[in-house]
Amino acid sequence: MSDYKDYVTAINKIFDYLAKMKAGWNSQDNLSYIENIEEYKQVVANSVHLFKDPQPPVKEKKQEELEALGND
Repeated sequence: MSDYKDYVTAINKIFDYLAKMKAGWNSQDNLSYIENIEEYKQVVANSVHLFKDPQPPVKEKKQEELEALGND
């Protein structure tokens, strides 16, 4: 399976489990924690493009060596 499909599957499972926990719990603290996590759902969903269209690795710029000044 590709990284893209693995990512989408994992994210869907996580938020599915959160929905099930939210429905089953009545503790306000736990519900508040779940709601805080759910705030990141859109951020996580928007990052799927990193797996769909991976960028080529960035080539490190060759650092130019400087000539030492002084004792010639």
